[in-house]
Amino acid sequence: MSKAQSLIEQFYQEEQERIAQESTFTPVDVSVSSADMAMINTISKRFNKDKNQLVREALSQAILDMFSALEPVERKMLAKDADELANSIAAEIAEEQGLDALEVTGTNWVAQDKQCIKDERKAEKEQQKQQEMLAQQILAEQQAKAEPEESPEADALTADTQTDESDVEAPSQDAPFAEQANAENEEDAPSNNSIFA
Repeated sequence: MSKAQSLIEQFYQEEQERIAQESTFTPVDVSVSSADMAMINTISKRFNKDKNQLVREALSQAILDMFSALEPVERKMLAKDADELANSIAAEIAEEQGLDALEVTGTNWVAQDKQCIKDERKAEKEQQKQQEMLAQQILAEQQAKAEPEESPEADALTADTQTDESDVEAPSQDAPFAEQANAENEEDAPSNNSIFA
């Protein structure tokens, strides 16, 4: 089989996948504002996209965002209900088309809920890590401010103070004993005022 033939085979396969996927789509009648419709038309022209496909993709993304914003407990319950309803709708479409079964396309909401939980835990850990880093940074700044600034002038002032203190003569511990010895010597020496002189 040549490359051109395999390319045609690929086109057939892509077409079958698209038809199978589109068969699971449920039409929705939606009215939008003229401003929104103008933007849809402008974007679809700019990127050469089908308007229906553009609206479908935008709506799908908006629903994902809304789902993610739900409270975790409620999100889990709604995810289960939505998946059950999607299977039911797919079974009805398969019956209408005379098929045994039809694979549900699009988002699996229970799996999406699990992904939301992982993302939330990851965001919490990241936030906690940032808070710890900020706390460490603040602590380090406070410690740096608490330590006295050591400068050459402060070192010189400290050295001068120590020199001045060493020059001052400390009182001797022997001073009281010296005074007592002098007093005893004075008592032994004869006084000039003696009556025997």
